[in-house]
Amino acid sequence: MKLYVVKDNVVGKYMNPFLMNNDAEAERAFKQAVNSGVDAPIVRNYKDMALYGLGDYNESTGEITSNVYFVTNGVSVKIIEGENV
Repeated sequence: MKLYVVKDNVVGKYMNPFLMNNDAEAERAFKQAVNSGVDAPIVRNYKDMALYGLGDYNESTGEITSNVYFVTNGVSVKIIEGENV
């Protein structure tokens, strides 16, 4: 499994990390959150949000291997009504 986190670039803080199988699945979850329409900071402030990979999590040993990297940002995944995506 891989560990991911969303960072609010204005606040300069990371949200709670979460597990996904790969970058594509994490990006899909991030895109769904940004476009959910729920009254939440990730929706209201999508331009300030970015998704990062934190590393790998071994489910058998509990070991976490760190490797922080940028995946995508809120602007890249936001669906604007009337635009072709």
